[in-house]
Amino acid sequence: MPIELPKIKVENSTQYVFCYVRKKWIVVTPEEMVRQFTIFKLVNYFQFPLQYISVEKSFTVHTLTKRYDIVAYNTHLQPILLVECKAEHVEINHHTLQQVATYNITLQVPYLMVTNGKAEFYFEVKGDKCNQIKTLPFYEVFI
Repeated sequence: MPIELPKIKVENSTQYVFCYVRKKWIVVTPEEMVRQFTIFKLVNYFQFPLQYISVEKSFTVHTLTKRYDIVAYNTHLQPILLVECKAEHVEINHHTLQQVATYNITLQVPYLMVTNGKAEFYFEVKGDKCNQIKTLPFYEVFI
């Protein structure tokens, strides 16, 4: 089911964006806006059901606590997509790609996405190989 473009409100001189996943207003930051537009694209374009998307949860990589931006799950609640969001002004570089690869040591998803809102990169993970692909598959592939 489609969702609307991110809604913005201002209270006491602070801007907030409504997160459809967390079902609450979040303070606007450049990275948060990229995160919200990415959720919009996953739901409305790639047809990922909103109820199978998780945002900003903590997890452990080796002994370190990390926090992912977005993880999508299949109907069996297995993680299938890890998304790393950066603010628009942040360049996607080797460090960013290494970050998402490190997170995937724990999450073990078959698809990765890295975006700063201006550029998007997609990867398919098979075993110990990670290959860049042109786009993500639509959600129906995971059902």
